[in-house]
Amino acid sequence: MESVAVLAAVAVVVVFLHDGGSRALASGSVSEILDAVGRVTGLLAVDALLLQVLLAARIPWVDRVYGMDRALRAHRILGRTSLPLVLVHVEALVVSYAARDRLSPWLGWIVEPLRMISQVPDMLTATISTALLVVVAVTSVRAALRALGYERWHLVHLTAYLAVGLAIPHQLSIGSDLTASALVRTYWVGLYVFVAASVVWWRVVVPAYRTVRHDLHVDSVVPEAPGTWSVVMTGRDLDRMPVRAGQYLGFRFVTAGLWATAHPWSLSAHPDGSRLRITVRDLGDHSGRVARLGRGTRVLVEGPYGSFTTASRVRHRVLLLAAGIGVTPIRALLEELVRQGTAHCGDVTVILRADSRGAHVLVEEVESLCRRAGHRLVLLTGPVQSGSWFPASVHGADDPGRLAQLVPDLVLHEVYVCGPPPWMDLVDRSLRAAGVPVAQTHDERFGW
Repeated sequence: MESVAVLAAVAVVVVFLHDGGSRALASGSVSEILDAVGRVTGLLAVDALLLQVLLAARIPWVDRVYGMDRALRAHRILGRTSLPLVLVHVEALVVSYAARDRLSPWLGWIVEPLRMISQVPDMLTATISTALLVVVAVTSVRAALRALGYERWHLVHLTAYLAVGLAIPHQLSIGSDLTASALVRTYWVGLYVFVAASVVWWRVVVPAYRTVRHDLHVDSVVPEAPGTWSVVMTGRDLDRMPVRAGQYLGFRFVTAGLWATAHPWSLSAHPDGSRLRITVRDLGDHSGRVARLGRGTRVLVEGPYGSFTTASRVRHRVLLLAAGIGVTPIRALLEELVRQGTAHCGDVTVILRADSRGAHVLVEEVESLCRRAGHRLVLLTGPVQSGSWFPASVHGADDPGRLAQLVPDLVLHEVYVCGPPPWMDLVDRSLRAAGVPVAQTHDERFGW
């Protein structure tokens, strides 16, 4: 995916240079050079914005090949690139026009935007589009996100689609670089259509179809630990829902505080065709409201998403590593391995990490599944150590050595890891140091 993004950006620049951009940059005129910079950054901004939208469109092949968590992280990183490009595009053109009209840059910033908005109809929508992108970027800063809350932030974030749409008249107007030739115009129009169709199909049509077809409702809410509850849902034709253990779905419970935004929660039980179960910890983002869900509450569903499954498993032995609420997809994967008998007795090792015994979630269920199939469970319990994902009670020179002691023949295992991102980073470093290939390691990260 990174290669596709780089090739697309290179192609944009090459076409721009071929179609006169190189002459403008070599002209020596300040206004022409700034104009060329403004035009090429505008093209790159459009390319980045469309790729950004595409990465968030929940396209299944992107999920399978790239992983939805990686796609959404790339989407966020591109956001840090596309807005600066838009701002440079605007500033370079305004200063270029000011130089052409022999105005100072500061006076030009007042005169030129007003002149362009009054004389060019599509400049008004382009200006609104830029303002919306700035609002989305500002509210995506961590401090602002915490102040807004996930639900409000998500609603604000949706205006990015409006921003992209409002910019289209300006971008595809006669004389723009996106319409420089019939071939160039066909490429950009085709890209816009493809991106828009992907968003409508995968973000609207497919979720609406699955919601109606499967008719999910809450069956029960079960307390699991202080501040943690399991929600069991039943519906219609759940055996036909293309979902696997380890995946997550976006759930909207049709009740106050939980309907406006799809919350991404992993299944905490192997989907058996008759019910779906998630286990939710109250993290202060309205997730605690699930404790008050009533039986029969309607559920709107998006997904399933994620490549954190056994579909790509190539090793007989399996290591399942979880910390905190990250146990939910790990527990579902273990149940799948046990129910389907795809791992021989003793071939699975489960390691669960928590600060205290009471902080372990679903541990009794994991113990029961391990006993049933003859698999091994290791509980790592104790306060966090700086720079280590092990508690102090586990002795060893370093984390890779400790892990190798716990799991003999570690490099022969397929490894699945889920937990807080900083903890997962430490685990990943241990696995690499112990010689476990990247191809044998799978993780699911929700720190987008």
